[in-house]
Order: sequence, then C-alpha cells, then structure tokens
Amino acid sequence: MKQLPDRLTLAAAVGTLAVLFGVGILAFSAAYTGRVLPGVMANGVGVGGLNREEAVRKMQRQAEDYRGKVIPVQYGQTTLRVPVSSLAPKYNEGTVDLAMRYGRKGGFKERFHSTLRAVFGRPTTVSSYDFDSAKLSPYLEQVEEDLSKPVANAGLSFSEGVMQVTPSRPGMRVDRGRLVAAIEERISAMSGASVAAPAYEMTPAVTEAELASAKSRAESLAREPLSVTAGGVTKIVDQNMILGWLDVSSLNHTDMPMTGLRAFYAPPTALVNLRINHKKVAFYAGELAKVIDKQPRDAGLSVQDGKVVVALASQDGMHLDQEKAKNQIIETLSSQDRPRDIQLATAVTRPAVHEGNLESLGLKEMIGRGESFFPGSSADRLVNVRVGTSRYSNVLIKPGQVFSFGAQLGDVGPAQGYRPSLVIVGTKEYKEYGGGLCQVSSTLYRAALNAGLPIVQRTNHSFAINEFYTKPYGAPGVDATIYYPAVDLKFKNDTPGYILIQTNMVGTSLTFDLYGTKTKSGRIRGPEFISGSMDSTKPSHTVFYRDVLDLSGNVVRTDTVHTRYKAKRKKATRK
Repeated sequence: MKQLPDRLTLAAAVGTLAVLFGVGILAFSAAYTGRVLPGVMANGVGVGGLNREEAVRKMQRQAEDYRGKVIPVQYGQTTLRVPVSSLAPKYNEGTVDLAMRYGRKGGFKERFHSTLRAVFGRPTTVSSYDFDSAKLSPYLEQVEEDLSKPVANAGLSFSEGVMQVTPSRPGMRVDRGRLVAAIEERISAMSGASVAAPAYEMTPAVTEAELASAKSRAESLAREPLSVTAGGVTKIVDQNMILGWLDVSSLNHTDMPMTGLRAFYAPPTALVNLRINHKKVAFYAGELAKVIDKQPRDAGLSVQDGKVVVALASQDGMHLDQEKAKNQIIETLSSQDRPRDIQLATAVTRPAVHEGNLESLGLKEMIGRGESFFPGSSADRLVNVRVGTSRYSNVLIKPGQVFSFGAQLGDVGPAQGYRPSLVIVGTKEYKEYGGGLCQVSSTLYRAALNAGLPIVQRTNHSFAINEFYTKPYGAPGVDATIYYPAVDLKFKNDTPGYILIQTNMVGTSLTFDLYGTKTKSGRIRGPEFISGSMDSTKPSHTVFYRDVLDLSGNVVRTDTVHTRYKAKRKKATRK
C-alpha cells in the first residue's frame, strides 16, 4: 500500500523535470530572438547566433570568395578543374530568411524538435541558390570524352580465306545525372571539395563464346564473294562486305518458345541471332544505282528550211530496280545452291523527245516571232547578248509548262563567258557580269506576245532605254527586264503541243522564233505615251494592247499592258 505514494512522487518528479526542460527550451529560444539558432548553416555558411543583416553579410562575403575557387572533378589520373565563376552561381538572401525561421515555424512539436537540435549542436543546413546549368555542359562533355569508352560486341571478319571472331570489349559510361547532382551539392554548400566522376561499366551484348554458335551460319552466308552485274557494270562484293550486312544479337533463351524437354532444360549457353540486315543491302543497291542509272537524253532539235529536224540523236537511259536488286542479293546469300553471279534487274528509260515521236510533239510551224535591235552596244554587251542567247537555242517547252527565263539562264559570271557591262539597279546603271541580258529576255517576251501565249510574270526596266528597246515599235514599253531570282520573265505554253525556241543573232539584231502547233496568234497595238515623252531623263507612262486572235483572225481577248518609267539618273560605277 506504500507503493502508490512512491509512484505518485516519481511521476510528479518526472513532470516537474519535463516542465523545467520545456521552460529551458523556451528560454533558450527566447534568448535567440532576432537571431539564428545555433548550428544552422545557410548555403554552407555557419550563421548560428547572427541576426539577419550579419548573416546576409557573412553569406555574401563567403559567396564572393567562393566564386574564385574551383570544383575538382577526378577520374583516373586526371583532375578536371571547373571554375565556380564560369557557372555564374547566385545565392538568394531568402536563404537567410529560411535560417531565421528555423525552429520558429510549424506546430509546437516541429518547433520543439528543431530547437532541441540547436541546443545539442546538431548541424542543420538550408539552401537556396541558382547557377547557369548550360555552362556546365562543356565540362560534362569533356569528362565523357575522356572517361567514356564504347562497348564493342564480338564480331566476325574474313581474312586470308578464314572466318575469324573478333573479341568483344566492355565499355565505360559516365553517370551524368549523378555527376551533375554531386556538382550541384558542392555549389549549394559553397564547397571546393573534389568530386569523383561516377561511371559504370557496360557489358557487351554479344561475347566471343556466344558468337561461336553463329560462326557456321556466317561461314555459309559469306562462303564466296558475290558478283553483281547491271547495265554492263560488274561489281564484286567481298566476304567482309557481306559480313558487314549481318546483324548479330544475343538471343535470350527465355524469349524462345519452350516445348517438350526444352521446358525443363534451358540451353547451356546463350544463343546468337544472325540476320541479314535488309536496310544495309538496300543502301548498297542505292549506291550501285548511282553508278548504273543513266538519265535519258532528249533528241536535240533545230529548224532547217522551216522544218523541224533532229540535230543531236536521243539517248536511252538506264534504271536499276533497287527493290528487286536488294531481294536478288538477299535470296542469293540465303541459298546454298544458287550461283554467286547475279544479273540485276534493270529497265531502259526512253527520252521524252526522240526520233520516233517527232510528229506527236506538234512542232509543225512558226507560231510567234520576237525581234529587237541594239545598235551602239559595247563589245562587252554584245558578248553577253550572244552568250545569253545561246542558252535558249533549240530549247523545248512542254505543253502546260510555265517557262522561266531565269531558271533556263542559270549562273551568270566569268566562268560562263560573261563580261562586265551596264545593268540597271533601281534608277541607276552599274557594271555587272551579264549586263545586256535584258535584250535577250525582251526579245523572247515579244515572241511570246506575238504567239498569243499567256504572260505569267514580266517586269519593265526602271527607266526607258530608247536606244535598245524602242525599235520596231517607235515608243518604249515592250521590254522585260531580268535579275533572277528577284526578277524573272515567265510565260505559259497553253498550246496542245511542244514549243521549240529558235534564236538568231546577226550583228546588232536578235530574233526569237517559236515553233509549235498554231492555234492562235498575237497582235501588238502600240505602245503610245499616256504621259511623258522619249526624253528618258523624265518619267513617262506608255500603254500597248495585245490582241489574241483565233485562226480565223477574230479577236478573242485583248490584254492591256501599262508601263511606267522613272527618270533616268546619271551613270555610276558599283564598287
């Protein structure tokens, strides 16, 4: 009966101690009012016992010192030094606020626990920081380049008539994620402690022992070279190239169907799957086609005595059927009995224009002519007109085709035989290679107008050049400038047949004749001045009308073409 008072006394004593301890904890916390509790670190900086301003200053000083340090990354015998300043770290003053709130936030239990840790000097770290992760990439790539090694599977090679197994080799790869985490940990604590670059080994998917089971299959596939012939070209595929077409992969026995005794006894060793890679063979067929394939060449046509004749014979093309070629090669490799000589499937491709279909092209008669005259042209300008004209002689335009003068012209420079001569840019003249080509485009423009063809794109010169583009009309306005690709001349062949371009340059006169099937014609009326005059130093505005007539001479459409010229300025030399 005397035990009960003793127990009450003990409980009272414990309660008293707990109260006293609690009061002590609260007194400890109160003693640090406005200051960080002991043992608290902000971004690796000890700020216990400091008020906010003191803690901020201390963290800023240490952050400034830390920017001058490096983080060593070690691997093997190498140490890569990462300058902290290169990562542009930033430390937020909000970290100090986190430190100030430690032990003073949350419920009573959380505050009590935090204060208790501070009383017994248990370190606590809070952090808030940022850095430029993109600037860390070059250092990570350097570690990967130095440390990583590619894994090599066992392979097959053919040397001196013997099939050999090349050894496998394990690889090494940097664990980039863990390395970044370790560097971030150093930055968060403003630490210069070294980091051991984490890496892991990669084991080969196919080992020598595994490949040995597929060696006999490989020897069968590559027992002899292949001889492939197409279009008169023969290529030899040696055994090493054949082996390069084979894919070798490890075949886990658990992935194989298990029946009968196999369900009770697993294979004693891993098996290897050996396959012909169809994509690799298809790539070889594509490379072979580059040698075999030959584009057909249209017959070159010209006009003699008003009749279209063949000036250059057509030439058939050759085409390798790449899909069939791939299948022929794979079937030959897979067969034990088939000869190793393969005649690959090819097809002859006929040109669109050849000696046998001239009548069907519709080149019956002249359908339009364009003329221009350019006396007074410099010797260089005459050269450019002649070279440019040659690009259009005997050119064929398909039915429905929109013909581009610039696309047919191609490059313009000294390599093509052009010389520097005056061109118009804006309202001034400058010397450039090919100056004078607008004489060619204007002549072809007039031929298309007279043939009644639809004009898709045309731009006149900035100012009138009366000495080259007025005759035979008596006024400027029937011209077409060219400065490809920005400025082009385009027209459409809307006739039922082909159109053949014929050119003729004699002295300072140029003629473009269009031959085809005549279904209509064009008639130019004008041009005439609406404003201005033949004085090209002043602005002018002309207009001409192009009537499109049917074969009976009836007007079926009239196009109105306005041309506005700016005032010509003085000549200048482009630097």
